[in-house]
Amino acid sequence: MMNGLKEYLTRKDFVSSSEVRWCPGCGDYAVLNAVQSVLPQLGIPKEKFVFVSGIGCSSRFPYYMDTFGFHSIHGRAPTIATGIKVANPELSVWVITGDGDGLSIGGNHLIHALRRNLDLNIILLNNRIYGLTKGQYSPTSVKGQITKTSPYGVIDEPINPLRIALAAEATFIGRALDSDPKHMSDVLKAGAEHHGTSFVEILQSCVIFNKKAWSEISDRSTRDDRLLYLEQGQPLVFGEKRNKGIVLRGTDPVVVTIGEQGISEADLVRHDMYRADPVYASMLIKMDAPDFPLPVGIFHAVKKPVYEDELEAQIKAVTALKGRRNLQALLRGTEYWTVSNNGATIKRSTGIGAQENDESSIMDEQIQALLKSTDPLTASLKTTVGKIFYDYDYQRSKMLSPRDSIASAIAHFKAAHIECILVGDSKRLYGLLSERDIIQNVVLTSIDRDRQPISAIMRPVYEIMDESNSIGDVINILSISGHRHVPIRLKSGGFGLVTIRQILRFIHDTVEQVEKKESNENT
Repeated sequence: MMNGLKEYLTRKDFVSSSEVRWCPGCGDYAVLNAVQSVLPQLGIPKEKFVFVSGIGCSSRFPYYMDTFGFHSIHGRAPTIATGIKVANPELSVWVITGDGDGLSIGGNHLIHALRRNLDLNIILLNNRIYGLTKGQYSPTSVKGQITKTSPYGVIDEPINPLRIALAAEATFIGRALDSDPKHMSDVLKAGAEHHGTSFVEILQSCVIFNKKAWSEISDRSTRDDRLLYLEQGQPLVFGEKRNKGIVLRGTDPVVVTIGEQGISEADLVRHDMYRADPVYASMLIKMDAPDFPLPVGIFHAVKKPVYEDELEAQIKAVTALKGRRNLQALLRGTEYWTVSNNGATIKRSTGIGAQENDESSIMDEQIQALLKSTDPLTASLKTTVGKIFYDYDYQRSKMLSPRDSIASAIAHFKAAHIECILVGDSKRLYGLLSERDIIQNVVLTSIDRDRQPISAIMRPVYEIMDESNSIGDVINILSISGHRHVPIRLKSGGFGLVTIRQILRFIHDTVEQVEKKESNENT
C-alpha cells in the first residue's frame, strides 16, 4: 500500500490521452517522460498532483499529464501556483516554465515565489530562444547570437537562471540535461522530496530555431570534458579519464590535473550542497565554458521555514485572537474614507478596528446576545449540534472516496435521497459534494461522469465542527461561509453532516413544542 492507495501507480497512470504536439526530437519529450516516471515514486495519491504552466512550448505540459492542471497566462504560473498551494497545502504543485516565460515577463513572479519558499517544484526549460513564437532571442540567449529579433547579434548580457534563484534565496537549486534522462530524473525526484521551493533548470535545444544551444556539452565526443557532475560528499572530478578536478586558490576555483604537480583527489574541493552560506553554490554557478566545465546536479539544498506552513499558523493565531471575519469585511478593510458635505469634507479613518456596520461583528454580537437569552426559542441555540445530527436522519449521511467516479456519487444521491455527500475516509475529510455541485459541474457541462473522480468537482471543507459545538456556532459559520452544510467530527470517530434544513426542522419543532405547551397552560 502507498499512502492508502489501492494499487501502486506507474508512469502510465500519468500519461494523458492528449496527442503530444512538440516537434520531433524536442527535448520536452525527455522531460515529460522523466516527470511521469518520477511521480509514481513519491508516494502521493494521483489526485493530489497539480501542474501549472505559463506560455511557450514547454507550457503545453499540463495537457500531457493525466493530473489536475492549469495552462495559465504568460509569466504568471508561479503566482497561480502560489494561490493553489496556499489554498490547499496538501497538493503537490509543479510549475513548468521556459527561459522566456519564466525569466522575461515572468521574472518578477518567479523571484517572489522563490524567496517565499512555498513547497513548489519549479522546472525551467532553457533552450536560449523563444520557440513557440518562432525564434526571437530570449533572456538567456548568448551574446552575438543571430535570431529573428537580433539579425546582427544579441548585445544583451544573458541571464543565468541559477544565479537568479540563488539571489532570491531559493532553498533547492538544481540543473540537468535533457540528453541525460537518468540524471535528470534523480535531480527532479530530489527536488520533489525537498520541503520548500525546488528550482531545476533543464538544458535543452530547440531543434527548429536553436538546435546548437548546448552543442558544447551535448556532443558525446567532448561532453565528459565539459561537464562536471555534482555528487554530495564527492570531490569535484571530471574528464573522460576522470583525471581533472577543481581546487580553490584563495576563493577562486582552478582546474587542475590529478597526478600533476603533486595534486591528488584529497586536494580537490568536495561537494557539499547543504552549506547554508551561498558563497560555495555561487562559485559553482559561475563556472562555465571555456575556462571551466559546466556543473550539473544539485547545487544548493537547505532548510528554511515554508511559506504555507507559516501562513496557516498565522491564520490560526489571528483567528483565535480576533475571531472569524467575513469576506466583505476583509475586502472593505480597516481603513476607509468618509466623504460628506457634497465632497467638501473628506476624512480618513484613524481606527484599526472594524467598521460600525461590519457584518461579521454584528453577527457575532447578535448570536452572543441570543445565547444569553432565557426565551425558550432563542435559548435552544445552545443545543449541541450533535443532538441535531443524531435526531434528524443521521443514518442518511454518506461518505465516498475522492477517487470514486462522479457517476457513483449521482447514484448515491438518487438512492439515499440526500442533498450532500461527505468526501473522504474515516480519518480524513477532503471535501463536500452537493446536489448544486452536480448541477453546476456535471449537468451543465460535458464532463465525463464515468471517468472523472469526485475530487474534480467537490468543494473544499470550510470548517469542521465538533459534536459539542452549539447550533449558534453552526449558524454563525453558515452565515459567514454562505454554505448550506457543515461537517462535524464525531466522538466515536469519523465524520457526519448537519444541513441548514435539519437546523430549520429543529427550530420548527422547538417552536411547535413551545406553542403547544403555552396552549395547554392557557386552557
